[in-house]
Amino acid sequence: MGNQKTNTFRHMRTVFSSVILATVALYSILTPFSAAASPSCDPTGSLCQIDTLLSLGDSMQQIGAPSISDPSWLKPHVTFTYSIATKGNITADMTEFRQLVNQTLNDARGWSRLNLTFNEVASGGNLTIYLAEALQMTSFSANGCSTSWSCTVGNTIIINQDRWLAATDSWNGGGGNLRDYRNMVVNHETGHWLGHNHLHCSGPGQLAPIMQQQSIDLEGCKVNPWPLDSELWSTRL
Repeated sequence: MGNQKTNTFRHMRTVFSSVILATVALYSILTPFSAAASPSCDPTGSLCQIDTLLSLGDSMQQIGAPSISDPSWLKPHVTFTYSIATKGNITADMTEFRQLVNQTLNDARGWSRLNLTFNEVASGGNLTIYLAEALQMTSFSANGCSTSWSCTVGNTIIINQDRWLAATDSWNGGGGNLRDYRNMVVNHETGHWLGHNHLHCSGPGQLAPIMQQQSIDLEGCKVNPWPLDSELWSTRL
């Protein structure tokens, strides 16, 4: 019986020693990442090292993980340039148009969430944004544009002046206001330029995707002037 107790004790001592050695080895690896050790603690002492490791978990919990709901940290910053132009008889305030276009393109709720910046230039930019008289819309594309709506053709975005001044029955009937409509139409057409096609309402009462044709039919969705999280991509990036 005495030999059995002695062997058991020796085995327990061997296991405990192995645990201590493994703990010290782990400490030597993780010490550079921990600021938890007490200034008065002897860093060469096993008890101090164990105490540091036990407190390391609390320190690691204080390190927040980056958000993936708006992953601008994953993307390089890109700057696009654009110019403003008109076509036809324009009665809208062009100073207001220019300001609202720039505000919309760079709003924190919009396509800037892709880590984009849009800067206006006099000419020669990546795209041109027109405010056009309704009767001039088809001059940009007989098939892609109509006198009723706004459109995008290549590197040209064309905002229909009638829509800019009065929105649409669908939008107004859904409780939308004119300022939000202007945000929406600029974001929608810019979405086409960024590589998006049209989408549909995902279900009654849901926010409409920015790439839904909200000017024509809300399809049961709520008016929405900004791109959804699921729309934050571009073939141009």
